[in-house]
Amino acid sequence: MNILEIKDLSVDIQGRSIVNAFNLTAKPGDVVFITGDNGSGKSTVLKTIAGYIPSSKGSIHFSGKQSAEYSLLQWHQVVHYLPQHNSLAFPIKVKDLLIMAFYRDKKWFEEYSSLYHQAVTELAQRFGITHLLDRNAKELSGGELQLCWLVQSFLARPEVLLLDEPTQYLDAKNRTLFFSLLNEMQALNPFICLCVTHDLPFKKEAYGTILTLS
Repeated sequence: MNILEIKDLSVDIQGRSIVNAFNLTAKPGDVVFITGDNGSGKSTVLKTIAGYIPSSKGSIHFSGKQSAEYSLLQWHQVVHYLPQHNSLAFPIKVKDLLIMAFYRDKKWFEEYSSLYHQAVTELAQRFGITHLLDRNAKELSGGELQLCWLVQSFLARPEVLLLDEPTQYLDAKNRTLFFSLLNEMQALNPFICLCVTHDLPFKKEAYGTILTLS
């Protein structure tokens, strides 16, 4: 089984300790909500697991291999990271943004197959964004664009999905929808999900486990 195992992970930035001895073991199907006060290192933990910030101590293993044994490209085929703030550098239709989740599955000159387009349409329907597919993603509201990034993240079908405050731009209806669909996605194809969030539903135990940083 593909286990994510993090032992004594510590991160120092400019001589300041941001994360101290973080430990976690997770298997496919696990959803871990990471909470804590501002400055407790929640986002730093995700960025370090994703490989964007070096650790000063500790280890990250996946499927029995240390993260350093993977190239960054190989690691990002396993781990998908959706940051708290995600912007677009150029105009692009929503349907083209979503289908980019599959770009590693084809050669650069190949067209996306009908199966990929079908997957985009089906998940867009689940998230209620089919009316956005032909829109310019740069013209969407913050909440609409965030739904698109979430759909793209699920379409990528990573083995480890790291989400940093995924519901911060969503209204109450779509926050509830996100947590429900996260459960649905896990049932269809189990993966490991680490989610930094302040926005926990009342029955949070039904959605995953809670890990609080101090």
